[in-house]
Amino acid sequence: MGQWFYKICLVVLIWSIQTANIELSFGIAAFVTLASFRTKLSSQALLLIIILFFLVIIGSISVFSPENDYYFFLKDLIYFTRPILVILAGYFLTMRFKNKMSFLNIIVLMGFYFAFVHALSFIIYFNIIPGHTSGIRNIFGRYNHVETAALLLIICVKDLPVKRSRYKFFYQAFVACLVLSFLLYMSRTMIMVVFVGSLAYYGYLKLNRKGTIALVSFMIVGAGFALFLQAYDPPTENPGVVDGLLLKIKNSVNESFSLGNINVQDLDRRELWKHWRAYEAFKVYQEIEAEKLWVTGQGFGSTVDIGFEARLDGELTQHLSLTHNGFAYLFLKTGVLGLLIYFVMILYLYSFSYSPRRGTMADIGNNLLVATTFYILITSFVVTGIFKPYDMATLLIGAAFALKQLKPSEDSDTGDQRDT
Repeated sequence: MGQWFYKICLVVLIWSIQTANIELSFGIAAFVTLASFRTKLSSQALLLIIILFFLVIIGSISVFSPENDYYFFLKDLIYFTRPILVILAGYFLTMRFKNKMSFLNIIVLMGFYFAFVHALSFIIYFNIIPGHTSGIRNIFGRYNHVETAALLLIICVKDLPVKRSRYKFFYQAFVACLVLSFLLYMSRTMIMVVFVGSLAYYGYLKLNRKGTIALVSFMIVGAGFALFLQAYDPPTENPGVVDGLLLKIKNSVNESFSLGNINVQDLDRRELWKHWRAYEAFKVYQEIEAEKLWVTGQGFGSTVDIGFEARLDGELTQHLSLTHNGFAYLFLKTGVLGLLIYFVMILYLYSFSYSPRRGTMADIGNNLLVATTFYILITSFVVTGIFKPYDMATLLIGAAFALKQLKPSEDSDTGDQRDT
């Protein structure tokens, strides 16, 4: 099949991921994997697929339970299988491109597209822009991880074809639009992914002298910012955009890791919402403890009872099949064994930071794998990591493993081609 077919496949795959429709992106990833399939798969990529497949096996044990809800079982099976398909789709598509950098280039171009549409919406609906952070995010969107991945690639990968475009003005204008759109989402997660991912890409998070200096510097800056937030008391009633963002950052740790002084029996919804992610994780721990399913968890199809009916995504529900915290989600479905396998996957990706430098395209692949390590870690604390429908880390992982397979002769064959 022609190059344009594979490029269209990638565009459609990226679009499906951004829709956050798990079934749609699962189906398209499966189609793209079959359409671009090659019999050769690198041993390093295969090992990662095997690691992720073990999670599927552990969660699937519950299929033998007569009390299993098979609708939720199938839903969880899709959630855990989809990352494997996206990685394979990314790998095979990259290997199909004559210019291997086209894969990363298309992600950047798609990021430009989504950024332009997002920024344009602010212009069109300027008269209804609210004066507080939550209102802006509710109307104009809370995230766009295609833009996150695009900005990360622009910062890190110097050989992107789009950077060599003859239309420098338009490239610079779209980069400015991307940065503006990225900031207008006011997403803590997106900002952390780009910041920490960039540090990881450039080798500042390795356990060596340079990494130690970077870590100490980061801790000093972080401690200073934490002291500022502790002393700063933004208004909780009708906060402005800046105050609202600072309030959200200040509450990040409590929301994810602490129940504070909340009486979980009293369930004051106004106070509980400030600690919602931590509350979900607490309820997961309670259920696993009560049923003594520490090793394998409750399996696919399981839900966690939050103790009351809450309106989530417009519907009243008491039993959640998903939690915000990715580690709590894994613990519920696959237990301690699943958590250990997940950490093995993260350490495996991080290990490529110690690959020898060869001055070739393989270096980009290794560096991207390290950047995705921290991408996954950050998102696993707040949005279920690689299992989130709009996750772009798995797509980058597939491309990175493909780039790692290139020989120096293939670098020269693809490096000078324009793609814009």
